[in-house]
Amino acid sequence: MTEDQYLDILISCEPIFEQAARLACDLRNKVSSYNKSQTGAEGIDIVTDADLQVQEFILSRLAETPLIECELIAEESTPSVSKFKGTNRLVLLIDPIDGTAMYVDGGKYFSLIVSMHNKKDLLYTYYHYPSLNWTKKIVKDRAEDIGDVPEMQIKPGIDPMKMIAYLAHVKPEELPSEIEEKLKSKGLSVHNRKDISDEATMTALLYREKIAGVCVQNPMAYDCLGALHYAYATGKFEIYSTVDLSKPTKGQFGVYYPGLYVVWKK
Repeated sequence: MTEDQYLDILISCEPIFEQAARLACDLRNKVSSYNKSQTGAEGIDIVTDADLQVQEFILSRLAETPLIECELIAEESTPSVSKFKGTNRLVLLIDPIDGTAMYVDGGKYFSLIVSMHNKKDLLYTYYHYPSLNWTKKIVKDRAEDIGDVPEMQIKPGIDPMKMIAYLAHVKPEELPSEIEEKLKSKGLSVHNRKDISDEATMTALLYREKIAGVCVQNPMAYDCLGALHYAYATGKFEIYSTVDLSKPTKGQFGVYYPGLYVVWKK
């Protein structure tokens, strides 16, 4: 089978992803949560029984398709993970509930993430926010919104279009000097996402183009590549990236790809 044929099969599975997201909503406030690790980063450490059930719901169904030939990187350890063979040079990535702490606390911006790449290029990104009835879907170089595109509350007294957001636990110690100079020349500065919005996530802010850009060091495989794919797909952003999609690495917070990417509006 060709790469495009596998991609078409993945796209045809989107109703499964929607069902899985509804399952997450149905299970909210009905399942227990606990720490799966002790990194000190709540968004990384916390897991719920819903994460496990939602992931297994998706994977058990994808395993019935030719997608079983993909390499799989999934955030959680569930029974169907071991079924995927890694024989077709494509990598499938799953985060059943991105923003688990937000999910537990009643926030709106948790999402289900499914993505695919070929170890070189990002092919597919699907972020579904069930509480918002909003999906951002990117297939190769085409990005689209499905459902209700949300308004986002920005903290008062700031200009978010002068701000590059980063994740609190992956702030780069020092940007390459040439990137620092480019950002400064545009009047851009790097900020924690929480300086910009109390609830909307970094990737959601970029998808709505409410911020100037994002900065991610050693992006987590299953939930930190969406902004980079959006930047490539839309052509609206300058891109600096040393991220190597061929080298998944196990780290303190899970599987990541080594490197740094920074994207900012042209």
